[in-house]
Amino acid sequence: MNAVERVIAVAEAEIGYLEKKSNKDLDSKTGNAGSANYTKYNRDMKAWAKSAGLNDQWCQNFVDWVFVTAFGLELAKKLIYTFTNYTPTGSGAFKKKDRYIKRGKGKPKRGDVIYFFNSSKGRIGHVGIVYKVTSSKVYTIEGNTSGASTLVTNGGGVKKKSYSLTSSYIDGYGSVDYSVTDGSDYTAPETTVLKLGDRVLKNGSEGDDVKEMQQALIGLGYSCGSYGADGEFGDCTEMALRAFQVAHGVTKTGKYDAETHKALMAALDRKPADAEESEARYVQIEKGKKCYVRTGPSTDEKALGVAYSEEKLKYLGKTHENGWHDVEFNGKNACVSGKYGKLVT
Repeated sequence: MNAVERVIAVAEAEIGYLEKKSNKDLDSKTGNAGSANYTKYNRDMKAWAKSAGLNDQWCQNFVDWVFVTAFGLELAKKLIYTFTNYTPTGSGAFKKKDRYIKRGKGKPKRGDVIYFFNSSKGRIGHVGIVYKVTSSKVYTIEGNTSGASTLVTNGGGVKKKSYSLTSSYIDGYGSVDYSVTDGSDYTAPETTVLKLGDRVLKNGSEGDDVKEMQQALIGLGYSCGSYGADGEFGDCTEMALRAFQVAHGVTKTGKYDAETHKALMAALDRKPADAEESEARYVQIEKGKKCYVRTGPSTDEKALGVAYSEEKLKYLGKTHENGWHDVEFNGKNACVSGKYGKLVT
């Protein structure tokens, strides 16, 4: 087991742990549950590093405990630089080592430490461990939180959570340098690149082949939701696939099987080739259609107006992963969905 997997395994084993109402049954996951912040993580970090109090708010103590449990005190400190019960100090240690990635300035990786901004406190106020990253989301294991979909900084349990990579909850990431394990436990995980058609895809599937399927569906006019071609087969992608299956006489399973693959490849072969992004000068609205032109590449963005059948909008040289094109509209930078407009020269 490499170093990253060791950290994730320790953290995952703690999922479901509940804080206690008093200083007893600390090693039980659910016994003596309460809301007084007593946990084994506080107890152990107090004993091991004198960095915690028995009833601290314990999200940072949980992260420190995971690294110490995985590697021991000396090596854990080389990985996360300090032990503390205060999240600004934890994040500050990564910043001093120039290993802090601000949200939007770089992509985290599995095994990194994620820090959240608490607007009510006006500072970093919560922390967790990254266990998965996709093109649009980051998935975490956090202590002292709840299962709610929003940021919860004092929720009483160890939970798995997920956030958009652009979420304003996220302040940034401590980029853990696992190479300090001297390579004895750390090797880069092998990855397998799957091509579209290599396997059956269904709701819950993830990977490059899912992204390729989504891009094809979007190009044929089937929206996969606001996240577009993110490589994650969710409900919106399933709805798009079912709509495609109905329109092309394929058994409506909601799964991307051999029959659906054959139909999709045939549909792509029949689709007239659009201009390449590098050659395109305009985005032309499909004949018989009209659509809103918006301030950004999503239906959640503000509408600036309406573009009508066969109208040409100046193309600004970028097409987003979800199929939306950047255009000029009434002298402003705007976006139009690829479901309604195609690139032309």
